[in-house]
Amino acid sequence: MDSNFNNENEPWEFSLDIDDSDLQLTPVVRSYSSTHVEPSPLNSVTIILGPAGIVQLSSITRVEPSSSTSNPVKIIPSPAGLKVVEDVGEDADFNSGAWVSATNYVNAFGGTVTGCLGDIDNFLKKGKLEQVVAIVKSCYPNTLGDLNVTLKDLSGTVPGTIHYKVLDVGSYGKDITVGAAMILANVSVFTPKPSKHYLNITKRNVVEVFRKDTVLGSGSG
Repeated sequence: MDSNFNNENEPWEFSLDIDDSDLQLTPVVRSYSSTHVEPSPLNSVTIILGPAGIVQLSSITRVEPSSSTSNPVKIIPSPAGLKVVEDVGEDADFNSGAWVSATNYVNAFGGTVTGCLGDIDNFLKKGKLEQVVAIVKSCYPNTLGDLNVTLKDLSGTVPGTIHYKVLDVGSYGKDITVGAAMILANVSVFTPKPSKHYLNITKRNVVEVFRKDTVLGSGSG
């Protein structure tokens, strides 16, 4: 969490204490690693001299489906447009019932889940993030009645404020706690200075909340 992110009201908190306009959920990648690679009995490696002296390695392998449970992976866009995939199977946050239920929810509506909080500048469109699927890592109320939070997705973490009106919707006031998963759409981003971003979350941004104790298959209830 940002060192300036505390219980005292900072200027950015007053800037975030606003409500937003109607927004829509935009599909954004959940990827699974469900195969394992075994060397072929005839496994061989060929060294090829490519253009500009680049050496390429070519090997013969046999790919077989894995019978083990699929592991989630993290997909991060690179500046060249390539995607780097990292295994997040050991991260408890992304193995929780709340997180898995949130990603299943997005997938059920034809969407995909990717991380954007660690690279907001590249995902920002007209000052907003089209979709955020994240785990609540910290939360506490401020004197304005809003909720200060830190959200974590597959790419990183970022602080923000949840408008007090969100807490009056259904059971959100009780459901939004550390460990809960949130699906948000078209979230406004406040940037007081370069590389310093804060999310302004209003009730129109909240698509769904999954409690920290969500059991797979039980939805948010």
